[in-house]
Amino acid sequence: MRNDQAIADHITHDRLRSYLSATAANLEAAIELYDWNIRVGSALLEDLSRLEIVFRNTIDSALVAHGQTRQWRNVWYRRPQLFPGRPGARALDDIATARKRAERRGQPEVHGKVIAELSFGFWRFLCTSNYLTSLWVPALAALFPAHPNARDPRQVRSDVEDRIQRLHFLRNRIAHHEPIHQRNLAIDHRALLEVLQWISADSHDWVVATTRTPTVIAERS
Repeated sequence: MRNDQAIADHITHDRLRSYLSATAANLEAAIELYDWNIRVGSALLEDLSRLEIVFRNTIDSALVAHGQTRQWRNVWYRRPQLFPGRPGARALDDIATARKRAERRGQPEVHGKVIAELSFGFWRFLCTSNYLTSLWVPALAALFPAHPNARDPRQVRSDVEDRIQRLHFLRNRIAHHEPIHQRNLAIDHRALLEVLQWISADSHDWVVATTRTPTVIAERS
């Protein structure tokens, strides 16, 4: 028989506070909600991992192609002029760290390894208005051809930032084992699917065909 009090003591009552609040202080129900929070977080992480790979590789490919048309001597992430101002300083720090990690154990720098070492947060910050003229107008807005206002780079950037910021926050909550049961997870999931749909119907359909998220969300309805 499950000893809910012992489990609560190990989880800590501080961590269970939101779950107890949501279940009228019913400890058994709170622990069940805690378990559901883990399940739905795991399902969302599967979808977020697919989104992150598609999103970052799509951006990288576009910036590589943009650089080739401009005949850049260096790959885009080695061009400091693309990252102006204070946000740019953070981006350059992230790139320097990624390049260093890609060269661990004396390995030569490989483009794909550097891209893989850049966090979701890095790609999220490339969506901010600071990069409208340097990245979005000339290269990135065109990555979302199915956006309803695809010809307006400002609107595309704004809408993508809105959804990626939301998903980045959600991902961090899940990664740090924080409660997400109070969020409207259906809206979060819809935001994820919207970004994929704007990029590629094939990627969108891939996630729709594999996702467990709607099923797990429905367990609470």
